[in-house]
Amino acid sequence: MQTSAIPEAALPTLSKLGNPVIPSNLDVNTIASEWLASFATYASGGDVEGVLSTMVDSSFTSNFFNEKGNDAPSNPSAVPVYWRDLLALTWDFRTFEGTPKIKEFLSSQLASAQMSNFQLHKGINPELQTPFPDIAWIQFLFTFETTIGLCSGVVRLVPIAAVPGGQELQWKAHCLFTNLDNLKGHPEHIGPLRNHEPNHGKWEAARQKEINFEGKDPTVLIIGGGQSGLDVAARLNTLGVSNLVIEKNPKIGDSWRTRYEALCLHDPVCRWNLCFFKKWGSIIKSDLILIFSGYDHMPYIP
Repeated sequence: MQTSAIPEAALPTLSKLGNPVIPSNLDVNTIASEWLASFATYASGGDVEGVLSTMVDSSFTSNFFNEKGNDAPSNPSAVPVYWRDLLALTWDFRTFEGTPKIKEFLSSQLASAQMSNFQLHKGINPELQTPFPDIAWIQFLFTFETTIGLCSGVVRLVPIAAVPGGQELQWKAHCLFTNLDNLKGHPEHIGPLRNHEPNHGKWEAARQKEINFEGKDPTVLIIGGGQSGLDVAARLNTLGVSNLVIEKNPKIGDSWRTRYEALCLHDPVCRWNLCFFKKWGSIIKSDLILIFSGYDHMPYIP
């Protein structure tokens, strides 16, 4: 019985890297520090080609979203390379696959981002990982800044043999993740930064003024008052960034109420401290929560 060959997974196997020989006394910390120093020099200088030189050069593309019949991977024998960015450089959730796409992304965003102040993460040391016998990489975390925020990153370096089967290795990034952690100039209004004034009898008027955006426009417009929209609004208000949530349905919560008839909360009653929940069933139906939620009147949701 003839069976079709199963294509090799898109992983940086040692065979694709020239069968490098990894020494037992490998200094992981030095390799990570030297790679980050080179990457930082190129990134902070806006040098696109320099940044690309620290990463695997690959023409591999998975073609997952191509039309059927043309969705086989391009150059499957190549080592794939990825850059995943969450808001740090793109103000979006983006994944770039292959050197050409990463180059296009960097050419558009690197100079304006003004990446700087790169440091290895303190407390989590670089580590050589071998998840499979034919796969090895060094993984480590780092921090950096851009013009607008404080960011973090994760990188995996794979060993590329200068000579097939040799011990002379070049460690280059196979996948890189960058993430915006905090906005500069917008610390969380918690702890000592909370508003400690009592505002006796003035809170309602102040709240109405805030809702009406008297004398100003919101900095951020959030489209959709579902769970994610409300979460983003609350987070931005904690950071002191004014925002307005708009919802097409008549009521906040209708995106759950009108769609999922059998929707219940995951948490049992014992996880809730409000006294009027005590006599209800173990799992609370969503409509009962929405009755009491008043999400659209919460202090931190305009």
